[in-house]
Amino acid sequence: MLGVKPKNTERTTGFLQGLQHEDGGFVSVKVAFYVIKSLSQLGSRPIKPVYPLMCFFGIILRGLEHPSTYVEVVSEYENLQLAVDLVHSLNFRVDEKKTAGQILSLQNSDGSFGISRHSRIASTYHALKILKILNHDDKTPRETLGWIRRCELPSGGFVSSPDASTGYLEETYYGVKALEVLGETLSHPKETLKYVARFQNPNGGFRRSQFLGISDLESTFHALSCIKTITSPLKRQ
Repeated sequence: MLGVKPKNTERTTGFLQGLQHEDGGFVSVKVAFYVIKSLSQLGSRPIKPVYPLMCFFGIILRGLEHPSTYVEVVSEYENLQLAVDLVHSLNFRVDEKKTAGQILSLQNSDGSFGISRHSRIASTYHALKILKILNHDDKTPRETLGWIRRCELPSGGFVSSPDASTGYLEETYYGVKALEVLGETLSHPKETLKYVARFQNPNGGFRRSQFLGISDLESTFHALSCIKTITSPLKRQ
């Protein structure tokens, strides 16, 4: 299957390029991320320069000073992580030391991340990923790994924080990927694989909750990414 491209790639490319605004911007950082990354997979790129992305970057970075903006989102660091990934891959120049410093300044005393001292596995993953991209991951304290381990359940999967009782699929995804960023393996890989399997629907897709819900693309991506990471031969060594 390697090397096989989807049919009508020109149509797909046109659709993706059409999501870019006249000024070169996008409706959101998330849209910009998936459009640019998808076009790259197709061997293409946006038609217009994407310099407005740098405005997004600055706005998001300044927005970290106002935690109330992020009450309803999974992680207040997600958009920044996507923006950092994009500006880095596009070779835009940013103050990496300042960005990493601002992220580290928001770290909690137990090693986790979360604005207003509200620790979450999603925020911790995104913060670690940002520091990794910026080559500042050597400054991550040992307490961070210990906090992530406390989110890992012996029965399989992860919860949003050590004091949480139940979790959604994305929390296991963030836990698995956070350990991957740190070069660590799961303590309970077999149990976590069985846990992820509980989220699958009869149609083959995956849902966010293990109890009920329709299949969606994001949850399916989370599940497949977890499975690939856990079952990778390199990860088992």
